[in-house]
Amino acid sequence: MKSLIIIALALVLGAGLVWVADFEPGFVLLQYGSWSLETSLVIFAAGFLVLLVASYIALRSTVLLKQAPQKLAVWNSEQRHRRAGRALTQGLITLEEGRWAEAERLLVRHASNSDTPLLHYLAAARAAQKQNAAERRDNYLRLAHETTEGADVAVGVVQAELQLASGQKEQALATLQHLREMSPKHPYVLQLLQQVYSDMNQWQSVQEVLPDLRKRHVLAASDVKALSSDATAGQLQSAIEKQDWTLMASIWQKLPAKQRQTEDLLGPYVSGLVLQGEESQAAVLIEAYLKKKWSDSLVYQYGGILHGSDILKRLATGEKWLKGREENPWLLLTLGRLAQANKLWAKSEEYLRSSLDNGPRGETYQFLAEVLAADGKDELVADMYQQGLAVMLKQEQKPV
Repeated sequence: MKSLIIIALALVLGAGLVWVADFEPGFVLLQYGSWSLETSLVIFAAGFLVLLVASYIALRSTVLLKQAPQKLAVWNSEQRHRRAGRALTQGLITLEEGRWAEAERLLVRHASNSDTPLLHYLAAARAAQKQNAAERRDNYLRLAHETTEGADVAVGVVQAELQLASGQKEQALATLQHLREMSPKHPYVLQLLQQVYSDMNQWQSVQEVLPDLRKRHVLAASDVKALSSDATAGQLQSAIEKQDWTLMASIWQKLPAKQRQTEDLLGPYVSGLVLQGEESQAAVLIEAYLKKKWSDSLVYQYGGILHGSDILKRLATGEKWLKGREENPWLLLTLGRLAQANKLWAKSEEYLRSSLDNGPRGETYQFLAEVLAADGKDELVADMYQQGLAVMLKQEQKPV
């Protein structure tokens, strides 16, 4: 449409010039030395206009020729960026489809021409990870760090995630500790750090990071509370494994009274007391807990406290718990063991058989076989051991 308007104007202008030339041609004389030019005004004006247009075209062409290399370079650059963008999209799609090698090739080929090389190299690192190529993965992470300023935390987080996925917990821990120094308040770094500490049973470190997790609202208050309990239980268990009774006592004494009355913490503490010979204290703690709240796990531990001068008293205490729990296999097992420790063979056999009726377990068969042997019923012992072995092969678990 625009071209038609220009052509129409040119025709009107041309017609106007022809009319002017026919009506009044005018006269122009140009003289320079011995040289002179005589023509009509209209022809002179037309020639002058042609000269101006030719001069403009020549000047414009010269400018365009000078700018051509730069514009060609810009065009090539834009084309490379477009190809890089398409390669990134296709590479991510291929990565999600599980074609790791092809995705890696697509992502790396055009990374240097992309406006976002960080995304290319991070995705390529994930693709290499899927191919168990740790060296290439780390190289892509290094390139991601070098090509993009201000992406240290992002690259570090991806590196830690990939290290964790490949089982490199120590390397991941070092990466996350470095990230925490760089960005102490980063919520995801704190969360990953807590996970690594937990996986590596570094419970003291878990306790140290909990305040930040709570303050940054990384975890819900209930989750933080549960994690704190797990960490304390882990610390107790670690002290028990090292037989560091002083440390175990110190951890226990620092706990609020309310936390000492939780099954998750009382259980490992009781185990530690039994191991160091403080069985009477362990029994008292279990009895105090069971007066308020029932626990199969703790009553099972109670049945393992078989030394001391008050075993008969413990049996009597345990029998009081039978009311309303006549079919509880764990309580019956505990009573059977306590009766066995007191050499009350008939009573022990009765409790153990009742426990088996309500939940057969390999160790119950074993204790029953020991009682039968002590009571002179040798003809039944082999059968008990055989039945117990069959049950144990099913990987029977203790209460948790």
